[in-house]
Amino acid sequence: MQLTSTRGGLRRIAYGAAVAAAIIGAAGCTAGQTVPDRATESVTIPPSPTAERTDEPTPEPTPVISYLGKTKIVTLGNVEARVTPGEYGINVACNVSNDTGRALRYKTQITVSSEGVSYSAEFDLGSIEPGAVGQQSKAVGSNATEVRKEDLKVYIDSVVTY
Repeated sequence: MQLTSTRGGLRRIAYGAAVAAAIIGAAGCTAGQTVPDRATESVTIPPSPTAERTDEPTPEPTPVISYLGKTKIVTLGNVEARVTPGEYGINVACNVSNDTGRALRYKTQITVSSEGVSYSAEFDLGSIEPGAVGQQSKAVGSNATEVRKEDLKVYIDSVVTY
């Protein structure tokens, strides 16, 4: 059995210490430097912008009405209602685009009326991620509902986000 000399072990330790000192020195850390106390440094925070207060209420968005074939399209803000009279009633589609920076749930109510008859459709679109579009559609009325697109009146009654 051969015994290992302690000189070889000490050389390895000294070599490792020299390598560690070279790495620390190259990184810019020396024993003579002190770390500045960051708690005493002053930090300036720029003032946050504030909106100017007015007594006037915020104006409501203006609806935009357009047609695509037999479909009447009403857009109000980020909500779009597409109403199409068909063979089995009136198809009401609701599209909502989330243009905020966080996921939101949208609940909308759309009313369609024509010649003394009125139908309401409620849509709970669930959680919509930022930049995404939520879509749902429902049929209202019956196959006996005879309406022309010119006679349809479409109302986006409410839009609730939560």
